Amino acid sequence: MTRLRLITTWLLLLIPTLLLGLGALYLLKGEETRLASSAKAAAGDRSTAIAGNIDLAVAEVKDGLLETLRTLPRASLAREADQLEEWKRGNPLVRNVFIWETGHGLRYPDPEMPSSDEEADFIRRYRALFASQTPWQGPPGDSAVNNSPGQASNILLERRELRELAKQAPAMADVSGAPASDAAPAVTNGWRPWFADNSLHLIGWYEWTGRPLRIGVEVEMMALLSRLLGNFPAEPPYTETYALLDGNGAVFHQVGRLEITPSSQPLATAAIAGLPHWRVAVYANSTDGATGGSFLLLGSLLVGIFVVAILFGGSLLLWQAHRNQVDAWQKTSFVSSVSHELKTPLTTIRMYAELLGEKRIEDPDKQRRYLQVIIRESQRLTRLVNNVLDFSRLEQGRRKFTREEVDLAALLHGLLDNQLVRIEEAGMQLARQIEASPAVVESDRDALEQIVLNLIDNAIKYAAAGKLLRVELQPQQGCWLVRISDQGPGIPSAHRQQVFDKFHRVDTSLTARQQGSGLGLSIARQLAEGLGGALVFCPGSNGGACFELTVPMGGEA
Repeated sequence: MTRLRLITTWLLLLIPTLLLGLGALYLLKGEETRLASSAKAAAGDRSTAIAGNIDLAVAEVKDGLLETLRTLPRASLAREADQLEEWKRGNPLVRNVFIWETGHGLRYPDPEMPSSDEEADFIRRYRALFASQTPWQGPPGDSAVNNSPGQASNILLERRELRELAKQAPAMADVSGAPASDAAPAVTNGWRPWFADNSLHLIGWYEWTGRPLRIGVEVEMMALLSRLLGNFPAEPPYTETYALLDGNGAVFHQVGRLEITPSSQPLATAAIAGLPHWRVAVYANSTDGATGGSFLLLGSLLVGIFVVAILFGGSLLLWQAHRNQVDAWQKTSFVSSVSHELKTPLTTIRMYAELLGEKRIEDPDKQRRYLQVIIRESQRLTRLVNNVLDFSRLEQGRRKFTREEVDLAALLHGLLDNQLVRIEEAGMQLARQIEASPAVVESDRDALEQIVLNLIDNAIKYAAAGKLLRVELQPQQGCWLVRISDQGPGIPSAHRQQVFDKFHRVDTSLTARQQGSGLGLSIARQLAEGLGGALVFCPGSNGGACFELTVPMGGEA
C-alpha cells in the first residue's frame, strides 16, 4: 500500500468520523437546550403552584379578618374600640386595630396619647394614610407583581375570580316592594399593602355606607408568613431548592440544600399577588443549570469515546491491512530472491559438473579449481537452505538448540579458514584478533556457525569495497564478545533500527546490485537470543559496519 493510498484511506476514515462526532455533539447541545427549557418550564409551574397556594391562603386570611370586622356589632366608638382590642388580644394574626373617621382622621388609637410603643410605631407608619395624603385604595400595580417571563400569571387571577364568584349570594327581593338595596346597608372594604421601615405591611378596613367610620386591622406579618410556609414541599427534589424571597430579594425561607447567595440565579420565579413584591423562586442545586451540565458532559464523553473507538479500530484495521500487504510484498520478493539465489549456485554446480563428467577438462589444476567451485557453491547453497529452514522453524517456534561444550576460538578459526578463499576472492583482507587460550562455552555449535557465517556473508556482499574484514574475540563479564567489523559503506542511520527486521534490505544502489533475501541478520539475532546472548549493530570507528555477538560463558538462556 503506497503512502498516498494510505493517507487517502486514513482521511476517508477520519473526515466522516469527525463529521459524525460533530453532528452528535450538535444534537446533544440541542437536546440539552430542550431539557433545560423543559426543566425551567417545570420549575416555573411548580413555583406558580406554590405562589398560588400562598396567595389563596393570604386571601382566606384577608377574607376572614374582614368577615370578623363586618360581624362586629355596631356600637359607640368606645365600645367598638374595646371590642377591637379584645379581638386583637385573642387573634395572633392581628397586630394592630384602628378606627378612622372621615373628616377627623384617626380616632383610635389616640394619635396624641398612644398607649404603647407598638401603637406609636403603628401611628407613625400609617401617618400619611390616616392624614389622607395617600389613597386608601392602592394603585392597580400594587396588589400584584408580574411573574417572570414564561410564568402563567393569569392562573392566580382566574382562581381569585372563581373564589369571589363562589362567595357571591343572590340578591333577595323585598316582598313589600322596597328596593333590594335597602335590605342591608351597603359596605365598602379593601386592603392596602404598605411599605414602611423597609418591610411589607398589610392593612385592611371596613366601612358602612352612611356611617363615616372605617374600622380596620393591621396583619401580624410574621404570624401570617409562618402559617404560609406549609405550602412549600417538606422534601423538595434533590436537584432543586425552593425559596420565599421578600420585597428586597432576601431569602425569608428556603427548603433545599443550596446555599443561596445574591449572585444565585433562579430557574424560575412566581410573584405572590397577596404579598406584593414577594416571590417564590426555584433554584438548581448545581451551578450548571437545570440539567447540571452533566447531560452534555456525559454525552460529549460518550461521543468522544465513540469517535476514538472508531478511529482507533479503523486505524488498527488499516495498519493491519497495510502490514499484511507489506508482508505479502516482502514474501513475494523473498520467494523471488531465494529462487534466484538457489538457481545461481545450482547452475554453476551443474555446469562445472557436466564439464568434469564429460571429461573435457584434462588439466589437473583446472579440474581441482572446478571441484573447489562446486564445493564452494554447494556450501553457499547449504547456507541459503539453512537460512530458509531456520527462518521457518524460528517463525513457528520449533527451533531446538542442542547444547554442548564448544571452543569458541577454535570454531571461529575453523570457519574463517573455510571462508578464506571467498574472502580473498572478494578482494578483502582478513584480520583476526582471537584469544589464543580456549574460549569454552556451553552452546549450540550449529547455531553459532550459522550466526557467524551470516555475518561474514553479509560483509562479503556489501562491504568488499572496504578491503578489510576484522574478526575479534575477547572476554567480557560473564560472556564472550565476538566482534565482526568492516570498512565498507556502513548502514545509514535511518535503517539501523530496522536492519534486524525480517525481509528488510537497505534500499541503496549497493544492495540493489546484490541478491539477498533479507533474512540473514534477522535469523542471526533470533539465534543469538535463543542461545541466551545478543546481537547488536554499532557503527564502526573507521566507518563501515560492526556487529557484536555476546555468548554467555555458561550458556545460560
